[in-house]
Amino acid sequence: MRRVLVLLPLLALANCKKDESPGAAKVTVDYSGFLPGCVQVNARDEGSGKELSTTVAGKGEPTGGSLTVAVIAPSGWGSTIQVEARAFEQTCEAASPVVTRSTSVTLTPGTPVPVALSLQATDGDGDGYVSVLTGGTDCHDNNPNIHPGATELCNNVDDNCNGQSDTVELRLGQSCTEGEGCEGVRACGGNGEVICNMPLAAYAYPDVDQDGHGDRNAAPVAFCAGIPQGYVTGPADDCNDNNASIRPGATELCNGVDDNCNDQIDETFTDLGTACTATAQCPGVYVCDASGIATTCQPTATPNDWFLDGDGDTFGDGTAVTSCVSPGAGYVEAGGDCNDGNPFTYPGAPELCDGLDNNCDGNVEGPEVCPSGGANWAARTVGATNQEWRSIFTEVSGDVTVVGNQGGVAILTPGSTTFQTNATNCGDNNRGWNAVWTDMANQGRLYLGSSGGSLTFLDRSQNACTQTHDMSRWIRGLVGFRREGTLEIHGVTENSGSANQGLTFTWTGEAGANELKFGTTTVGPLHDVHGRSRSLLFAVGGFDGGSSRPRIYRFNTNTSQWQSESVETAISGLGRLRGVWVVNDKVAFAVGDHTGGKNTVLQWDGSNWSRLSFPDTHKEELTSVVAFGSKSVYVTAFNGRIYRYDGTGWQIVFENTSLRFNDIAGTSPADLWVAGNAGQILHWPQ
Repeated sequence: MRRVLVLLPLLALANCKKDESPGAAKVTVDYSGFLPGCVQVNARDEGSGKELSTTVAGKGEPTGGSLTVAVIAPSGWGSTIQVEARAFEQTCEAASPVVTRSTSVTLTPGTPVPVALSLQATDGDGDGYVSVLTGGTDCHDNNPNIHPGATELCNNVDDNCNGQSDTVELRLGQSCTEGEGCEGVRACGGNGEVICNMPLAAYAYPDVDQDGHGDRNAAPVAFCAGIPQGYVTGPADDCNDNNASIRPGATELCNGVDDNCNDQIDETFTDLGTACTATAQCPGVYVCDASGIATTCQPTATPNDWFLDGDGDTFGDGTAVTSCVSPGAGYVEAGGDCNDGNPFTYPGAPELCDGLDNNCDGNVEGPEVCPSGGANWAARTVGATNQEWRSIFTEVSGDVTVVGNQGGVAILTPGSTTFQTNATNCGDNNRGWNAVWTDMANQGRLYLGSSGGSLTFLDRSQNACTQTHDMSRWIRGLVGFRREGTLEIHGVTENSGSANQGLTFTWTGEAGANELKFGTTTVGPLHDVHGRSRSLLFAVGGFDGGSSRPRIYRFNTNTSQWQSESVETAISGLGRLRGVWVVNDKVAFAVGDHTGGKNTVLQWDGSNWSRLSFPDTHKEELTSVVAFGSKSVYVTAFNGRIYRYDGTGWQIVFENTSLRFNDIAGTSPADLWVAGNAGQILHWPQ
């Protein structure tokens, strides 16, 4: 492709005026077959012989191009001028141009005269030098490596076009000396270089580390008087001549180095850089170990400390497990729980009025936390003095339900300080209510079970009872759950017409034959039932046939029946059980009668029941239990005592042996309710 570059250098004098000039010419110089390094344009007045000249670098492609020059004749020139273009290979300082063209031009004042000059030459190999056949200096125009100024090689070719043979220019055949006194003659080598040909010389390579392998990056050295130490005749294949451990045939180590000089690094350790699982279950990548003969899994993440959280308050205790992943259910990343069996006690927890150090700062709550006048078990009489409050329920702070004999029902609502006791249609032939469960998801509807076997519900808005079933059995406990959106209440009875048998049942809370179903498994007399779901549900009881026989049953969700936990055979010396409380899937408690010189308290660990140490100072009939964790347990004794377990031991937190206690409930250690005889209801704190 030809490129045209327009240049307009002025050949006229700088101070000439347009109207004084005899005219001008527009000279276009076209060149083909080559690209000149320089183009010189001359203008000569034929009358006076005066000349002007300018030089322009050649522009275009190696095959040609063109340029334009404006020639303005100075004042005093005639109308006829001679225009000439000269093309040079490299610069205009060359001795002679490659090609020259000229023409005579007659000028016309006021109108530029077009002039075209065409230059042809041949640069067949495109090396910038024109063939000698077309006026240039390239002696071999079909090889771009041969031209004037090229490096002369020892190849019997005139590479630089200076007309000299290799023998003359490179002094071939002349004597030379190299190495340790070795003599020879200058001759051509294998790559066009000149060597000193020494037939008697021995060539050796440096072996600095003296491992028997020469430096592959070093040139051989000629020796004619023996090879000195530090050189070898071969092989010259050492990739690191400063380290004797690195050489061909060496053992490849895991060190990021090419030990065996095969141009590969750590190639025998194929797991390098691949993913792995490091210690503490951390993600990692295989790297070289310290020995250099094996790899090791290096973690890419920092492990955390995990603590077992036994009470579900997001703080754990005990020895930390260091791992990048959780060791399992129940583990948390925060430690420092000073009582991991009480969900209301952990670092930073709000202080409660419970006589305990809730925030783990080493101090119990101050007086500002408790009610005015200090914390206390506040007793109140609700109903008549012969009222026996047998069962109490609370799930929301400030909302309390209590039931008892003579059809007694009392309800305390949030914001109120007085129990309401005027529910109608709630009598049961004066036998009274033994069990209550409140459905807080259904506007606080009460479900009641009586000594006469009556199953009844009470809607707070109507303040009246509705009986649905009459079982003619002593109902001792009720607890409810929703199963796929449908309410399912589980209940237990003390007897079923046989002195040593009880019954279990499920009830939807409604009337109708299909709303009440009895269990078919034979069970002993039962006194309480509690759980967190159908899969975590226990019933307790027992009978006294001369010796106490405790019983614990667990609900089987696969068969919808109850299975014995066999505590009566696994643990000796237990009394009849009267109360049970399930905290979570690993913690539950059951309490009962004193027998064999011991009080009866059992703990469940998620798999097995075991006896929990309990003081035997008093022979107690333990009637009920409520727990918030494995180290936050409250138990009532019929003879007017309330016990608390904090994980280290039991303390009597209330004692009045003139009172009789039947049940305990609470929403937290700072909101506890106890139901007793003689109309007594206790609350902590006051």
